[in-house]
Amino acid sequence: MNQLNSQKSFKNFLLLWSGQSLSQLGSSMTSFALIIWAYKQQGTVTSIALLSVFSYLPCIFVSLFAGAFTDRFSKKRIMLVCDTLAALCTLFAFGAISLGILKIWHLYIINALTGAMNAFQSPASKVVTTLMVPKDQYVKVSGLRSLSDSINTVFSPILATTVMAFFGIHAVLVIDLSTFLIAFLSLLLVVKIPKDTIAENNPERQNMMTDIVEGFAYLKANRGFLHIMLFMSVINFLASMAFFSVLPAMILSRSHGNGQVVGLVNAAIGVGGIVGSLIVSLAKPSRNKVRMIYSSAGLSFLLCDLFLGLGREPWIWIVASFAGNMPIPFLNAAENALLQLKIPQSIMGRVFSIRGAIQFVTIPLGYLAGGFLSDTVFEPLMGKASHIQSFLALFVGSGKGSGMALIFIFTGIAGSLFSLIAYQNKHVRELERVS
Repeated sequence: MNQLNSQKSFKNFLLLWSGQSLSQLGSSMTSFALIIWAYKQQGTVTSIALLSVFSYLPCIFVSLFAGAFTDRFSKKRIMLVCDTLAALCTLFAFGAISLGILKIWHLYIINALTGAMNAFQSPASKVVTTLMVPKDQYVKVSGLRSLSDSINTVFSPILATTVMAFFGIHAVLVIDLSTFLIAFLSLLLVVKIPKDTIAENNPERQNMMTDIVEGFAYLKANRGFLHIMLFMSVINFLASMAFFSVLPAMILSRSHGNGQVVGLVNAAIGVGGIVGSLIVSLAKPSRNKVRMIYSSAGLSFLLCDLFLGLGREPWIWIVASFAGNMPIPFLNAAENALLQLKIPQSIMGRVFSIRGAIQFVTIPLGYLAGGFLSDTVFEPLMGKASHIQSFLALFVGSGKGSGMALIFIFTGIAGSLFSLIAYQNKHVRELERVS
């Protein structure tokens, strides 16, 4: 690909990325608004947690088949269909709220459907990137994706709550549908995606189950990639056990119920991700992507989880959240670029789908583990006078929330040590020679 074509392809990708990012912002606003609606209706944390469970589980199970499907057909059509079905779910929610008939179980079904659509959308998007963008731009592209994700983290709750306060939840849903329409028309009429002549409409392709088996066979033969995915599944378990499950409750407990502190910490998380994404997008890509994966993960746990557990003041939590989330875009960019560079295009959709199933299946387990350990193990331990409690109080203090702080110290130490040990894996280190 010559320099002129390379620039045109990258500009074409930027058009796709901007439209999809805008649509994702609208979808994130809707998700946040519906969480608020559900909590007002049910008043229980369990009902809100189930919204996440219903999003993750269908995505995980469908992913195994979605990759084989993606490798067979037009990626552009798959993305258009997935976007349309997601928009229809939003339209249903709009109509049901307008008629006053929306129930919490409707949202569970909606989340399950959108989760399943994401299982098709994600591998299709990854393959499209390899078709549109030159190889030397893969890290930069991943940085841009992380940037849009971080912007959503920071601004979607703010925008959703502001719009709801002034115009109601209907206005949020209208914004979501409007951003979908912009992204859909842009992808349909303007964005040019090169045809995947290797994979699409190949009459010699075997049945879909055989395709799935071939995806697993590729990972079995290339164990370095498989070990990276297994490493990420453990990392996601530790992160969801503490950071995504316990963090809000711990901060509220240790700040006397100050919701503003929770908001500032969440903002710091998003800003850290934005800064990291900008650095990844603008800096020269690292040659050793394997080392970047493991060092970024270890550094994140060390800076974020450990200091969140040790800290007892809001400013420490804010700094830790910012510093600990800066390395995350480096991790994501390195992993995506490594897989896109080395996995054959004809099998890439299947491998990315299997990757999603392996890496994300531990997230719901982490949610459950975090709640269980907090409520039944660590909080009771720190609430009862004993020699162990007195010793641990030297590190996390005492009172409500100190048990949850112990979970962060555990994940901080476990995550950083596991990253260091896992990096020594011989199959992983072999990838350094070709990364």
